[in-house]
Amino acid sequence: MDMANKIIEVNTRMGEGWRISAQIREHLLVIDQPTAGNEGANPLETFIFSLAGCISSIAKMVAREQKIDLHKFDLSMKAQLNTAGLQGKSSDDPVGFKVIDIIAVMDATIDDIQLNQEQKSAFLDTVCHRCPVHDNLLKPTLVTHSAA
Repeated sequence: MDMANKIIEVNTRMGEGWRISAQIREHLLVIDQPTAGNEGANPLETFIFSLAGCISSIAKMVAREQKIDLHKFDLSMKAQLNTAGLQGKSSDDPVGFKVIDIIAVMDATIDDIQLNQEQKSAFLDTVCHRCPVHDNLLKPTLVTHSAA
């Protein structure tokens, strides 16, 4: 069964200093730099938050499907990058993140019995494999750009 493609649209507006905003549905999102107006997280922090948010949302879905009571699902994200590329300097490292470490701290039960480590790992594997943001990091996505 082939489902129709869902389109996600985001339009941004550059403001004063380093502020960038987007009105997404009824939500105003702001990206900024800590050394400037500091009105929001920076783009890299927002990117990692998007990954964590997606994994957490999928965890709720998978838990519901597998009849798991997810009492706690907190993620600790550590993303490492060499900033040389974004500063226009040459580097053998990628411009983007070199590594993203995700640690899921979870309290989960099935029929009031705690999930063991193996069950938690299997659950997290299922969740990460179904997360679109996680998938985008593992596989190349066609991204086009053009000036208007």
